[in-house]
Amino acid sequence: MVDNSLIKGDIVFNAKPDAVPYNYRISYKVSQLCLIMRICGWGDSCSLIKLQMISYALFSSETMSQLINYAEGYGPAPIVHFDPAVNKALTFAIAYGFVSQQRNGNYKLTTKGHNLAERIKIVGDLMTSELTSLGDLSKKLTEVEKVCTEMDNILMGLLTISIDCNLAESDYAEM
Repeated sequence: MVDNSLIKGDIVFNAKPDAVPYNYRISYKVSQLCLIMRICGWGDSCSLIKLQMISYALFSSETMSQLINYAEGYGPAPIVHFDPAVNKALTFAIAYGFVSQQRNGNYKLTTKGHNLAERIKIVGDLMTSELTSLGDLSKKLTEVEKVCTEMDNILMGLLTISIDCNLAESDYAEM
């Protein structure tokens, strides 16, 4: 009998480390959050929504332009994307001692976080596109009460429509 098998012996699959894109690496995100708070936060402090908005806007020049236009009063409220990587990086930033959470829920740079952001700015060739974009936005974006109010209004409008539809359906059910 002839052995026609293609593979002789055991098949072994070894796990190889997956490449993680730079913008999802914890060290990058922690540095990014420190820069956002330092450059765009009043008193080196930002709310979670503001951190999420700015972090997402840094993905492309188009989204950053939309956020800057909104901050200057020219455009509609941007869509807020909640990236779990930002939340995870924030947890690490607190653990590393770069950030602390205030009583009002906002996040504030510690002295260590402030020094990290300043060192990144001084290097000159590190995170240059982020520094440029954050400099363009600067402190134009106030805390996001206006966005939250607009989102509440939209949600309340949807809720009202939903309630009206439910009432209309119950009116038909009674007939």
